[in-house]
This record gives sequence, structure tokens and C-alpha cells, in this order.
Amino acid sequence: MASATALQPLRNYIRQNIGHLRATPCLLISSSPPPSISTAVAGTKNPDGLSKDEKQQQQHKQQLKFQQQQNDPKTHAFVQRNIQSIQLEFNLRTVPCTISSAFPTTGSVNEAVSLAKRFGLKEGQFGSGDGLIIGIGSGAAMDLAKAVADSLFGNKSSCKDGNNQQEGGSLVLAPSTLGGFMAASSNTPSLLLDTKEEMILPHLTSSWTAALGGHCRQGTVVTMDQQLSLPPLYYPQQPPKRSESLPGPSMAHYAAAMLSILIDAARALDESNTQQPIDTVLLEDMKAVASASASVLKLAAKEANESNTTVQEGDSYATAQQHLLSAIPRLSAVVDQSSHLTHGSSVPQSLANALLPQYFPSCHLVTYLACILPGLCESLATQPASNVEGKVSVVEELTETIFSCIEDGGKTDGKVQVASLLSWASQITEETAIPTMASLAFGTPDINTLTGSLDSYDALVGSMTGANAGIRASSDDFAVMEDVLHRSLNR
Repeated sequence: MASATALQPLRNYIRQNIGHLRATPCLLISSSPPPSISTAVAGTKNPDGLSKDEKQQQQHKQQLKFQQQQNDPKTHAFVQRNIQSIQLEFNLRTVPCTISSAFPTTGSVNEAVSLAKRFGLKEGQFGSGDGLIIGIGSGAAMDLAKAVADSLFGNKSSCKDGNNQQEGGSLVLAPSTLGGFMAASSNTPSLLLDTKEEMILPHLTSSWTAALGGHCRQGTVVTMDQQLSLPPLYYPQQPPKRSESLPGPSMAHYAAAMLSILIDAARALDESNTQQPIDTVLLEDMKAVASASASVLKLAAKEANESNTTVQEGDSYATAQQHLLSAIPRLSAVVDQSSHLTHGSSVPQSLANALLPQYFPSCHLVTYLACILPGLCESLATQPASNVEGKVSVVEELTETIFSCIEDGGKTDGKVQVASLLSWASQITEETAIPTMASLAFGTPDINTLTGSLDSYDALVGSMTGANAGIRASSDDFAVMEDVLHRSLNR
């Protein structure tokens, strides 16, 4: 863990804009440790609100565990220590706001917006609002800060130093974890947990709805500290008991999750862009992310095969860290650009949003995205190859990149087959202790029940964005989603 005087990039940003920031009311959002699971479940916190039905109590317990992922006391202590020192060092006009859950809720966003307004932050669209929002800590803190900024300022934030007229930002994000860095780098709406529907839904303000299909959030400042609180590269993992939560994801989990998102984006581009060539910069970014992610998985597998112990230091650990930190912003750019080109939904993210809270409550979002990788590759391996003359298949390009990186021998006549990607994905996820989707499920939900939840999620998203903007905006996307889900559960 970094020292108490870390978050140096955030300190530098404040120091450079101190003239403006001292005169600006600031909402300081940070992550904090969740309450004890056993105390809450026992009902001593809220005995009247807890059902006496044993099944409902069990469901409530699982929901609490889902809300309490990534409870790292050292990380939380680091965040709080730095918040205190920043407040003392710069004498900012701040009001604190903390979040202890894995995802913000609509209620927590509304409470934070109300607190910000009472403290003097002023609402205004397209950069006309007044005030500063700083998010420090986990991915939940980043999502809450982005949601509050979107609610107050729309999708465009800006602030200027009173002396130098230097462009700044009304939203400043300082992640302290790898998940926080992913959330801070993302240019998509924040993810909120809908406790009534038991689904994860995007926080779509009126500005976001109007901007769908165009470039969204602008003016955000992300101060990335190289001394993030990073998980192990690899740790051996036993199959979880039904009553236990999984530990947080390893670097290998993050790498596999990134590949799931990336390969699905490649699939969507291949299906939607049948005539136009893929932008060269976009393709190079996709190849870079594929190479970095495959390299991390290769390093994790090597360490697992050699020692089969938790790896949280050494050359492999440091190399994997650099791969991930360089790949995450590029993946965000890929998702941003490819979503505008395909106008579709990410299959892995939609599956997680629709199913994770209710059916996989003990599972971290990143681990769930990681476990989709083999099923997604299996689904792609069964699809017919594109026959458009002269058109480059993005999936095949990424497959070539991955096999070039891992130096595998799955080539036929100089060309790597997508079927070989399935073989590699199945082997590498097993070697790096990425669990199967079936092992992560709470109970034994059948495929029809899960598909029904996908339909419900689609209806909710459609009602938020327009009748034709849900998953079924592309019938192919929904068919792929069902196929990937089915194959993932049966692995």
C-alpha cells in the first residue's frame, strides 16, 4: 500500500488550481468500510425491517454480501488518511460523503446531490454549474462521483483557475484501486444497483439520454496514482461454499474480464460494419489491449504452474501491473468508439447487469465478466466466418494478436483459427483459477429463469432510453447473449 502522502497527482492538480478551488464548494466522495455482515443479518441494526422468513433472510444476507465486495481495511485506511491530509494541507471548503457498498443506488445518488446543493454546489447543464466534486477510492466512489456530477452539471464539466484561466474540471477522480481506475477511465454512465429490481442499471440523466450515440462526458480530470492498491497477480482458489463470498478478483481476473469485453466489441464490429474498413487507431488500440491482457494471463499461469501460491510481488507482478494500467484507458476508448459504431449493447456487461445481483450475489463484477470469456469464445467458434471480400475480421485480428503474444502453436496454414482461441481461453481460465459461471451461481437457477431476467432488464433499459434502445435493438445481440449464457453455465 502507498504511503500516507500518496495521491500525488491529485495533490498536484489541487496545487495548480488552488486559487479557484479554495473559493469553490467541494463535495468530497470517498469509499469506506461496509458494516459487519453478521450484525446486519442478525437484525440488531434494523430488526423491524428484516423478514422472519428464513428464505428471505438468506436472500437478504446474500444481497448484503454483494454490497460488501472489496472490503480491504488497508485500502480504506489509506483513503481516509489521505483525505484528512489533503483537507489540512490545502484548506478546501469540503463536505464529506462516503459510500460503503459495491455499487451506488438511486437513493445514495439523490442523497449526495441533496448534500451538495445544501453545501452550495449549484446545478447547471453543460459546464454552467458551480462547484467541485472529487471522488477518491474504489469503483463505487468513482461511480457515485460521476453520477452526482452528471446530475448536477450534465455531461460536461469545466472549471477555471481564477489567475491563469486554466481549464480544469468540476469532476476530479482519484482512484485508489484497480476497479476504481477502471470506473474512473470509463466514459459511460455510472452503474447503479436497483435494489427493487435486483439489477444493475445505468444512471441515465436527461443529458445522457440526449447524447446516446454521440460523445458523452467531457471535462473530467482523472489523477491516476501509480501506487494503486493492486490485487495479487494470481491466487489459488477453492470452489466457494454457497454461504461464502468470493475474495476480490486477481489481476488475472481483470485481464480475462477485459478480454471478454474486447472480444465482444470485436464481434459486434464484425457483424455491424460489413462494408466499411475499421479505423486504424481503433484496431491498434484493440490489439494493444488484447496483447496486454493475454500477457497478464500468461504471467499468472506461469506463476500458478511454478508455485501455486498467492503472487503479490516480484518481476511478474510488476510487469502485469504495468500491462493493466496501460491497457485500461485504451479499453475505455475502444468501448466508447465501438459502441458509437455498432449502436449495440455489450454482451458481457449486459449479462452482468441483468443477473449478477440476484443470481450471483457473492461474485465480484470483474470475476463474473472474466468467467464469461470461455463461453463467449465457444459461441464465436460456432459462428460462420465473414465472407465479405477484402474485409478484415476484427475477431481474427485479435486472435492473431493473442497467439502472437502467448507464442502458442495453434496455427493452421499461417493463420490462427478462432476455435484455437476457445481452447486457449478454456485452459488459461482454469490455470489462473477463474471460476466457472455455474460454480458462482447462488442456488441452481434454470436457463429459462435467467433468460426471463434478461427480458426484464431489456424492458427496463428500453424504458429508460427509448423503445428500440434495449438489448433487442439488435436481435443478433440478444441471440448471442442467450447463447453465451447457455454455454457459460454448461462449462
